[in-house]
Amino acid sequence: MRNSCKGLVEHIVGTYDCAAEIGIGHFPDVALSLANRGVRVFATDIKPFQHNDLKVVVDDISRPDFSLYAGLNLIYSLRPPLELVPYMERLAKAVSADLIVKPLASEYPGGQLISKGNTTFFLWNDL
Repeated sequence: MRNSCKGLVEHIVGTYDCAAEIGIGHFPDVALSLANRGVRVFATDIKPFQHNDLKVVVDDISRPDFSLYAGLNLIYSLRPPLELVPYMERLAKAVSADLIVKPLASEYPGGQLISKGNTTFFLWNDL
């Protein structure tokens, strides 16, 4: 796992027990780290991906299957296109989950800026 995500993993492990990563692509490190630390996690992407020991579901965040996310307490995404963040906010609100976005270094997607170790990310809760 990239060093820049260790603080994010620590935060999630210490706060949540059931999460979904939106737009996993070719980078399963965070989701796999969470699963190895006891967080129930699955991932989604608009394209089919396979990562060993990780459930990946094809779903479009702009038209999500809300039933996939029922019972989660966290939805998160790493470096998503900023235009997708409002869809993630809508989904998180609909299923009463928190949202975490770790953007590219220079982007500001909104939410509350959180710093854990060498990791910064944005958190929306109580949506």
